Amino acid sequence: MVKTPLLLQNLKKDPATVPDDEDKRDDEDIDDNSDDDYVAEDELNAKKQKEGKGDKTMATNLTAKQQEEKEKNRTRSIENYIRSHGTVRDAGLKTGDIGAMIPEDIIYNPEAEVNSVVDLSSLVTKTPATTGSGTYPVLKRATAVMNSVEELAENPALAKPEFENVTWKVATYRGAIPISEESIQDTQVPLMPVIQKNAGEQRVNTLNKAISAKLVTFNPKASTVETLVDDLKHVLNVDLDPAYDKTVVVSQSAYQVLDTLKDKEGRYLLQESITASSGLTIFGKPVVVVNDELLGQVGEVRIWVGDLKRAILYVNRADTQISWVKNEIYGQYLGLAMRFDVEVADKSAGYFVSIPSAAAGSASTGK
Repeated sequence: MVKTPLLLQNLKKDPATVPDDEDKRDDEDIDDNSDDDYVAEDELNAKKQKEGKGDKTMATNLTAKQQEEKEKNRTRSIENYIRSHGTVRDAGLKTGDIGAMIPEDIIYNPEAEVNSVVDLSSLVTKTPATTGSGTYPVLKRATAVMNSVEELAENPALAKPEFENVTWKVATYRGAIPISEESIQDTQVPLMPVIQKNAGEQRVNTLNKAISAKLVTFNPKASTVETLVDDLKHVLNVDLDPAYDKTVVVSQSAYQVLDTLKDKEGRYLLQESITASSGLTIFGKPVVVVNDELLGQVGEVRIWVGDLKRAILYVNRADTQISWVKNEIYGQYLGLAMRFDVEVADKSAGYFVSIPSAAAGSASTGK
């Protein structure tokens, strides 16, 4: 038997001489590798998806970077305005009718605020205003019900929504930050952190005073140390509509009383909470602590209970503005100004609970 040389075996076969079944086998061999094509396609799609996610992440990072750069430019513009005594006004500097405006997102830095001071304006209804006065419609809670009707019958008359128009008028509030001429001339330290901190504190103090002045006008309710728990539960469970989102605002002296109250099993009623923004709850409702002076006098036990969003309307006309004000000292005051109004929106949305000073004093001394 003559063996075919290896070279001849490797020669390309003539298609005309290849049997049909051999062609079929070759096609089958090729088809057997089709799964690899699907795998390659899946890998390609996965790669594209990954690249797409990477593009989205890059776009997000770019947007955040652009926002950060924009804020830096605004801060730099305000700094230039301050150091030049108002003569340098960059293109990005926004001015109002009093002076340069510091946007709220710049002046209010939650990380820099004093932890013991709560910004009540963040808990009430806030709306911007473009005029000095006007009305704000507050939708009353619906009490009407729908009627059942027969098939193809005409729709019965439904009760129209009721609104209560709250009249507001913007007032201007002013303050000042003392900055000496020497500090401007002799230091290159950025002034904005100092201004932000001081202006932020004055802003919170001003708004808290205006809001608390409205809280004390709500439905009065007298109580005693012995009956305080029952009285608060009655307000929460009976006096206030169940639809209200309730919050408890207490003075420091009231907080001291609540912090020492226990139930029949000896457990403190005031509880720490990781879900409440204030970190405290009583009867499952968030507790906000403010200075005694905001709700009364030092030592007085004052508690406001109700829905802050429904109760108070905060109309913001203009963010904090700064301008140089002449003074007799060597330098000038950096004047601050805010324009806003605070009004009662829903009188039924809260109760003002108080304990007479004599009773509170006797309880604190153990008499």
